[in-house]
Amino acid sequence: MRRILSLLSLLALATAPAFLSAQGSITGTVRDSAGGLTLSGVTVTVVGTELRAASDAAGRFAIAKVPAGTQRLHARRLGYTPTDTSVVVRDGQPTVVDLKLQASAIELNPVVTVGYGEQAKATLTGAVSAVAGQELKTVPAVNLSNTLAGRLPGVVTVNRSGEPGYDGATIRIRGTHTLNDNSALIVIDGVPDRVGGLERLDPDDIESMSVLKDASAAIYGSRAANGVILITTKHGRGSKPELTASFNTGVNQPTRLPQMADAATYMTMLDEIDTYRNQTPRYSADQIAKFRQGGDAWLYPNTDWFAAVIKPTSLQNVAHVALRGGADRIGYYLSLGRQAEDGYYRNSGTHYNQYNFRSNIDGRVTEHLNLRFDVTARLEDRNFPIRSAGSIFRELMRGKPNLPAYWPNGKPGPDIEYGDNPVVIATNATGYDKDERYYLQGNVGGDFVVPGVRGNCGPRVGP
Repeated sequence: MRRILSLLSLLALATAPAFLSAQGSITGTVRDSAGGLTLSGVTVTVVGTELRAASDAAGRFAIAKVPAGTQRLHARRLGYTPTDTSVVVRDGQPTVVDLKLQASAIELNPVVTVGYGEQAKATLTGAVSAVAGQELKTVPAVNLSNTLAGRLPGVVTVNRSGEPGYDGATIRIRGTHTLNDNSALIVIDGVPDRVGGLERLDPDDIESMSVLKDASAAIYGSRAANGVILITTKHGRGSKPELTASFNTGVNQPTRLPQMADAATYMTMLDEIDTYRNQTPRYSADQIAKFRQGGDAWLYPNTDWFAAVIKPTSLQNVAHVALRGGADRIGYYLSLGRQAEDGYYRNSGTHYNQYNFRSNIDGRVTEHLNLRFDVTARLEDRNFPIRSAGSIFRELMRGKPNLPAYWPNGKPGPDIEYGDNPVVIATNATGYDKDERYYLQGNVGGDFVVPGVRGNCGPRVGP
């Protein structure tokens, strides 16, 4: 009987389900092999499985629930040579591995957009930088201007605000050149200075982006004195419909918050100031000791105003679905997108929502005439409290730690100044400012090839 039970136990172990198998995790950092700089947006995959992760802004990645044993990692990023690395994963233990990628010497996009059409990079002599739309998608930012940093030579971006809806970056191409406006000229599908600019374009809709510098931008005249950014959106291709969908969720948090004094330290400093002024200290040592010990939120509060108003993380969501295809004489690209970003405040009155639609239709009417009709629509919904972000943060720094943000019964505490308590005015409780903007833009164009005249036949529509 014991032998039969032993055989049954061995059989049960041999046929145990996969989720009982030994598992570990893999973490590490991805760097550039030449300069040692960390690389973001690198996709690291466990070969033979669906386990994968993308490196963050610091180059770090983490993959959980990896089967124990020898595994092979495949790391790839646009512009770098893919690499494979073998690692040994131990049961229940994290495996740390550092990956290095070498910049690819082969151009992945041999054709770039210039001011008068397209040109092969091999014959390009002007100062033009290009980035593919696929690479812009690797940074899950709600504002497109915040994805350009470090991707285009000569382009410098500075973001002075992280407030949802007003988080656009200032873009400079090779520095500043005039005493007035140093902004680059933005050209989207051949139309310059479109209302809304590039900030709220959906990265999934972009085919390529080129930056014209110096003489390369001369075709646009004096408006291009500070450079030109050319953006080409996606159009129809292939002979079969191609449906794509994507969704990502990100987490935002303040880069750094000031460390403020606690109640006891603040009161001690006030007593020192009174002493320097030859005045009687306003707080006794016994009072300060009771504030330091705490325990009675009514009589001896100790408030961290930044922690009371700013939450640790805020969420952002980006969703996109697109249909792309073509036939003998028609090409089409249709897309729907939504972007949402929450503010940093608890019960925040600040948030941003966007809904966008794009329809790019290309048709070949005859052998010599091509027509295109592009339509894009966008709703931008911005919501803010009645006080600006600068006012709210100013009051947080002026808040006294020996006064409560909330009383123990849940009611808001006393105001900091002008009747304002930031735990209240950062929400919608005292009112809100709603800013809705609607955009509807169209573009109609055509290409006609003169019969009997040799030259460029223009873009081909369809497969």
